[in-house]
Amino acid sequence: MRNYTGYGWEGKNYSENLSTKDIAKIIRQRLKKEFPECKFSVRCRYFSGGSEITISLMESDFEVFNRDYRQNRNGRFYTEDDYKYAQLNHYVFLRHGFDDVDGYNNGMYLTRKAWNVLKRVVEMANGYRYDDSDAQIDYFDTNFYLDLEIGKWDKPFKVLKDKRGLE
Repeated sequence: MRNYTGYGWEGKNYSENLSTKDIAKIIRQRLKKEFPECKFSVRCRYFSGGSEITISLMESDFEVFNRDYRQNRNGRFYTEDDYKYAQLNHYVFLRHGFDDVDGYNNGMYLTRKAWNVLKRVVEMANGYRYDDSDAQIDYFDTNFYLDLEIGKWDKPFKVLKDKRGLE
């Protein structure tokens, strides 16, 4: 295990023999099996500083946004467009419980069910990661970066009716 910073960690499924593309494929398969009521997009991308996996929740048979909140913590009122796409901070799921933040993540309020599903998604992805980074000393060492979204900027999230025709 790497541990230059003293804060390094490895997920229980981490293997230096798995590429980011291999990990994305494994995550995609596990998400299909564990969450059949959801459709995810799992993409990987390589760049000069490393690689990333972006996981987007595209469809589900349940509501993910808590529409009881009419405005965010900065006082900005939500519009229908706000419920189509959201970039989330995956660290919030690891550091806080739903009740600690009322389901709030990066400007959006999530339902408890969505919070629990997305928290599990982050835990699953982190199982294949190692991270020995420390931004305060400008040192970054990880096998891949993780991005989490609801919908995509060009393809909105959808709530699907279940097979009985109920929402």
